[in-house]
Amino acid sequence: MTTRMRGGVAAVKALEANGVDTVFGIPGVHTLEIYDALIDSSIKHILARHEQGAGFMADGYARATGKPGVAVIITGPGITNVATPIGEAYTDSVPVLVLSSNVERVWADKMLGHLHDLSDQLGVMATVTKWNDRALDVNAIPALLNQAFQNMSFGRPRPTHVEVPIDVLAEFGETTVAPAPVINPPAPDAGTIESALDLIQNASKVVIYCGGGAMHHDAGEAIASLAERLGAPIVTSAMGKGAVSDRHPLVVGNNWERGNAVDEMLKDADLAIVFGSKLGAQETDYQRMPLPENLIRVEVDSGEVLRNYTPAVPVVADSNQAAKALLAGIDARGVSLSSWSTDDVQKIKSRALGQCWGSAHQPYVDALRNAIPDDGILVNDMTLMAYLNNRRYPVYAPRTFFFPAGYGTLGYALPAAIGAKLGCPDKTVVAVMGDGGFQYTMQELATAMQFEISLPIVIFNDSTYTAVKEEQAAEHDRRFIAVDLKNPDFVALAKSYGIQAVRAESPEALQQEIEAAKERSGPTVIDTPIDIHFN
Repeated sequence: MTTRMRGGVAAVKALEANGVDTVFGIPGVHTLEIYDALIDSSIKHILARHEQGAGFMADGYARATGKPGVAVIITGPGITNVATPIGEAYTDSVPVLVLSSNVERVWADKMLGHLHDLSDQLGVMATVTKWNDRALDVNAIPALLNQAFQNMSFGRPRPTHVEVPIDVLAEFGETTVAPAPVINPPAPDAGTIESALDLIQNASKVVIYCGGGAMHHDAGEAIASLAERLGAPIVTSAMGKGAVSDRHPLVVGNNWERGNAVDEMLKDADLAIVFGSKLGAQETDYQRMPLPENLIRVEVDSGEVLRNYTPAVPVVADSNQAAKALLAGIDARGVSLSSWSTDDVQKIKSRALGQCWGSAHQPYVDALRNAIPDDGILVNDMTLMAYLNNRRYPVYAPRTFFFPAGYGTLGYALPAAIGAKLGCPDKTVVAVMGDGGFQYTMQELATAMQFEISLPIVIFNDSTYTAVKEEQAAEHDRRFIAVDLKNPDFVALAKSYGIQAVRAESPEALQQEIEAAKERSGPTVIDTPIDIHFN
């Protein structure tokens, strides 16, 4: 039914119609009409302390729930501030909607001295979004927001952006608000599936590789069944950790490195099936991962399926549908393989873990895993311990291991963990960061405190930018510059916010402090000193 309403009301009602229950942001004079409408809405608004924090919170909410996260952002500096977290969401395929404003329609992009002018706001956001557009009248607002939600839910889940100029938010118009129609993904092409089955039927050593697409499309159960029928070990990327539980006897996990036991296993394979991964440079060491020529790639994004590694059979479909189709096909053909025994897979996994870097800090990884329930969420920043977690931290359930894999931005963990906890309030959520990365977004302690978010915040503190210093030691003859940090007292800092804070001097103490922090109604900062020795 068409109704007369202000643009700000139309925007909020369109969010409601699309199932949004939480938004993250900071108000400004250009978005006051949206904020006024939120007063009468069921949507909960979470006040960040920086637009970067709001974007990361929306990202964490989306990864935890599988639903789009939403950030409400002012024009100009708000947009440039949020571009970093939206860039992270873009590279990691996370559905985040940015709802922004701009100066009045007639002055947009003209740089005539208006407050928060930006010469090409849509152009800025085009670099980090799947789709973005500007609403030029009230009637366009719900339609564009519906289009934004459809773009996030169909195909590859990447961020979108809708801009509504300040005068459009303030004016009245006749408009209709209804939820976006659901667009179901197409079934995998039957002929392509038959070609893939031909490869499987003629193979003797099959491996499976899971990326983030396997997680997003809830394909773990079907992939596990497929692996069991083929005796196929399951290797994962960092984004794919937990798609199938690390307790499954065929899961090798994210443990491939050149020359290790998983590398040898891949060289022995005569067929690989890849579910939902770009097979990017970081995960494959610049495409040095030895995948066989007989390669089946399942990818929902037709623009991605032929990149990096050329498959013998490209399957454009979501991972869940494709895995189920392959499973039905091998059942119909009576195919059953024993590529590797589960004992062999577990030995390969054990050897790989023994060969990979970081064994000296394994007790800290164990402390995290012991303190976090199977369905608890670990949110990692870009830091030494997070890199160890990528290899050494076992993951038992989907959507419980977050890492800023693509953009690799510091400052991700704290705000993303806040978003994850708000999306899944009944789950334990733990944030892990280094002392340098913490200081990128540490102001979001105020958000955690204000909204009484139960959140253990673990700072692994070595007073340096560890990865950079290690690189300077290894590649530049220990010529160190700009990597040593003079840090504040993190315990005292947290207490100045009225937040509980402790220092954990050992892995055992860390586990105990996380256990205690889980029971508190608000956040807890756990300052954890660690020693790093540079060779």
